[in-house]
Amino acid sequence: MHKLILVAGLAAAALIPSMASAQQSCEAQRGNQVAGTVVGAGLGALVGSAIAGRGDHTTGAVIGGVGGAVVGNQLSAPNADCAHAYGYYDRNSQWHANAVARADARGYYDRNGAWVTGAPNGYYDASGNWMAARTDSSAGGYTDANGRWVPASANGYYDDRGQWVATSSGHYDGSGRWVRGQATGAYDSRGNWMPGANSGHRDVNGVWIADAQPGYYDSDRRWHAGAAWGYYDSDGRWTATGAYRAPVVYQDSQARSGMRRDIYSRETRLEQRITLSAENGTLSRADARSNMRSLNSIRRQERELRTPDGRLSQRDEDRLQARLDELSAQLRQSIGEDRNS
Repeated sequence: MHKLILVAGLAAAALIPSMASAQQSCEAQRGNQVAGTVVGAGLGALVGSAIAGRGDHTTGAVIGGVGGAVVGNQLSAPNADCAHAYGYYDRNSQWHANAVARADARGYYDRNGAWVTGAPNGYYDASGNWMAARTDSSAGGYTDANGRWVPASANGYYDDRGQWVATSSGHYDGSGRWVRGQATGAYDSRGNWMPGANSGHRDVNGVWIADAQPGYYDSDRRWHAGAAWGYYDSDGRWTATGAYRAPVVYQDSQARSGMRRDIYSRETRLEQRITLSAENGTLSRADARSNMRSLNSIRRQERELRTPDGRLSQRDEDRLQARLDELSAQLRQSIGEDRNS
């Protein structure tokens, strides 16, 4: 029996290393370990059945399968980096938390599968670019009740079973005091904390998408109502990751002259038009790439110009609106349209 298991294991080992050598991230390593176990079991079963004595093929297949599965699992096991990782970001920029003691954690894998030393302190924007947070790294995340480290910028994480766990880094109580630690819930439009599930939804691909919040607390603990995208670090400081849209009060002069749409909506609309036009062939791939570079440049400038609480001065907003007007005109000319964006 020992000889049978040894032969089955050697047969599995002959093919599985090619899978292990391609491992780049925790995501890939976990997938490879599952595949390695399955492949090892299959190869072991075949070899065990082939070399077993007459009338013992079934027993040989079972024993060989078990031996091959064990060898396959071990050969494709995650490397030392993964064993010391806080977790990893998948290609959709979603956080997957590892069950590893914080004292043993050394770093994490980014969405491109590259190892980064230290805990994540920032977020991925809509274009998949990493935006470092302007805050102390100690406030960049927290350990939840399950012993998993969660970036403050994430409103939850995927656990080892692939299940979504909704959390946040804390909340402001009714007295305006920041309560640090794991919390589940959301603010209402008046800034009152409502315990319960975090606001969000899954898209058609099953990826968790956070909904816009009805407002946020600034560094002076004042509530600003209006759709906002961002997160609180573990010390309760707000970091904007998208446009803040205050409630619009239309005055007569504004109503007569017409108001341009907010910057976030225009950027989103332009990105959608560029993508759809490239897909349906009305915009060349080269023009689409050029327009997207211009749009991403505007977004970078917007992030640089916004204050820590997400605001823009009137002068800076006018500058960004002018650049969006120019890009919109360029896009219309490329597509051959005369409508406004």
